[in-house]
Amino acid sequence: MPLNPKLLAPGSIAVVGASEALGKTGGKILHCAKSAGFAGPIYPVNPGGHASLQGLKAYATLDDLPEVPDLLLISIPGAGVPALIEDAARRGCAGAVVFSSDVVPADMARAVDVARRAGMSVLGPNTEGLYVPQAGLAATFAHVVEECIAHPPPAFPSRRRVAVVSQSGGIGFALFGRALAAHLDLRSVVTTGNEADLEVLDFVERLVEQGDAGVILLFIEGLKDARRFATVAQRAAERQVPIVVMKVGRSEAGQRAAISHTAHLAGADTAYDAAFERHGVLRVFDVEEMLAAAAALSLMPFMTGHRVAVVTTSGGAGGWAADLLSAQGLEIPALSAGLQQALMVHLPAYASAGNPVDTTVAATEQKGRAMLAVIEALATSGEVDAVLLNMGLSAQGRIDGMAPAMQPLLARCGVPVLFHSHITPSAQNLQALAAIGAHGFPSFRACASGLDALRRYGRFQQQRATAQPGTLCPPPGRSPLLEPGALADGVLGEAQTRELVSHYRIPMPPSALVQDAKAAMAAAQGMGFPVVLKIQSPDIAHKTEAGGVELHVGEDTLHAAYERLMRNVRQHAPHARLEGVQVQKMMPPGHEMVVGVVNDADFGPLVMLGFGGIYVEVLKDVVFAPPPIAHAGALRMVDRLKASAILKGARGRPPADLDALAGFIVAVSQLAADADGVIDQIDFNPVLVYPKGQGVVAVDALVATRPNALQETH
Repeated sequence: MPLNPKLLAPGSIAVVGASEALGKTGGKILHCAKSAGFAGPIYPVNPGGHASLQGLKAYATLDDLPEVPDLLLISIPGAGVPALIEDAARRGCAGAVVFSSDVVPADMARAVDVARRAGMSVLGPNTEGLYVPQAGLAATFAHVVEECIAHPPPAFPSRRRVAVVSQSGGIGFALFGRALAAHLDLRSVVTTGNEADLEVLDFVERLVEQGDAGVILLFIEGLKDARRFATVAQRAAERQVPIVVMKVGRSEAGQRAAISHTAHLAGADTAYDAAFERHGVLRVFDVEEMLAAAAALSLMPFMTGHRVAVVTTSGGAGGWAADLLSAQGLEIPALSAGLQQALMVHLPAYASAGNPVDTTVAATEQKGRAMLAVIEALATSGEVDAVLLNMGLSAQGRIDGMAPAMQPLLARCGVPVLFHSHITPSAQNLQALAAIGAHGFPSFRACASGLDALRRYGRFQQQRATAQPGTLCPPPGRSPLLEPGALADGVLGEAQTRELVSHYRIPMPPSALVQDAKAAMAAAQGMGFPVVLKIQSPDIAHKTEAGGVELHVGEDTLHAAYERLMRNVRQHAPHARLEGVQVQKMMPPGHEMVVGVVNDADFGPLVMLGFGGIYVEVLKDVVFAPPPIAHAGALRMVDRLKASAILKGARGRPPADLDALAGFIVAVSQLAADADGVIDQIDFNPVLVYPKGQGVVAVDALVATRPNALQETH
């Protein structure tokens, strides 16, 4: 059921479990609610016979209220919560925030079911609530909100307002407090707790659709409805609302045996990382990185490249900054002679106009006139995509003196300008920066994190804007083999594997399944020597380990190779069911890759690409993406491999046929999408990639259905 909008914009509030004592949770909730500037009536509810609580008329039960409140704030023992929610739903309440942590889950589920049928939304239980300052809505007991109400922070300008959405109440309000201290322009904070009804995606979706936030900070341990994430994240991308996520905990991929290389390589967070990468969601790993990304994205234009100019009043600090930015994958390019000459017009002769640009402290004199001229020259040069300015910000009033000229400069220069002080900055200067829509970053590493966020999100939006459809044949339509009951359970045999793979136009070498050496000889003579012999058994997933593969088999060695293969397999797996031996045309060598599919319990199918052959689990140079995958997306998967330069012609080798490899990935992704719910694991290993124009071929294929897939409907 959609989020009832009155939960976030109620006309009236009832605090159930309200208290006079500010040391109790119910007292804090009532105090925050009535102190935040809420325009409507607030009704304290407590059965203790109080005439008033905290100066407001008190009521014993919901029956005694003069109206049906839009929103209930519930802080009572958990045993009474389900019945209260059911009663409120029948009365027509729009929403409830349940702070109680001791609610029996089964009882809460039944109450939520009643609430949903009545159109009532429930946040929690075990939540720290929410705070929407502009609406005067403080449905929380968080101390940081009490402080914010008592001492309202000044409003600071921004390009995009920031909202915090968190499953953890403590972390959500901690992020809110840190963001306030960093002078960010905050719209709201919502914490979802145990998510018996509403989940984080409900609030992310509403923020995006209502245009209420331009940057969303998201803290999660996992997603209640992971498959919905793609829809919400795609909508955020369309509206250019960056989502910065910190995900902790582990998402188990299901209780299945991992029989393929792909499944072995799919780590706990693989599906989340793949979904984040697909939709431009920026994952961070600590609070400083998250706040730096939030500051940069909320205040600055997205980057269109990765070139950064470092401007500093300290040569040592400039070198330090350059090292950290370079380690982040940003480029500190040498500046052209003409640009260096233009910079030196504003600087003393002993300054340096290289990159880093060492202006010396003289550039900050006369209200920073020289420094501002240097920034403008760099920002408008077309040679850099961002400017990092390091100067001492300890002396109070330094930014105030520069602000009249700096503010319009930042507005017109069109590239991000980041500020840092190698000397401990004064609070007054940091606040003065915030007042003109700038930000003082606490460290060079934070600057690097902010720039990385601007670069990653800018590149993602550029790729979205320039995405072109591939030149591949139209998809063939879903294979009839994927209908319920059409496939065998477990590892597929050679015949069904070939039929399924060929339907999706996935290239494989000529092959034949035989039952004896004489038939193997006839098949090999028909396709031409040399050939490969492979055992075929649903009980042997990894043929090489069982001695079930013979390579480079010629006409004169075929009989001996056949007998050796059968002997090896009988020794390795004496009880295995044998379907026969596959005779396959021996393909010439090429780059060995692996392409596969694994079914994640939360997100569904994921397509894997990596360097293959016997090294796939040793090198582990692999990337994952959810299907379907377009041609351009497949090429980006190749680029994400650490050793992708090998495929592009490193060290004088001819470049590989990347278009053909991308086409292969697209075809496998179509199979993965069609087989969602039916196929559990797929491995094409190795996939041989030949020089440009010569194509690709999958030498071996393994396909396994989901357990009980025969009984399931798609």
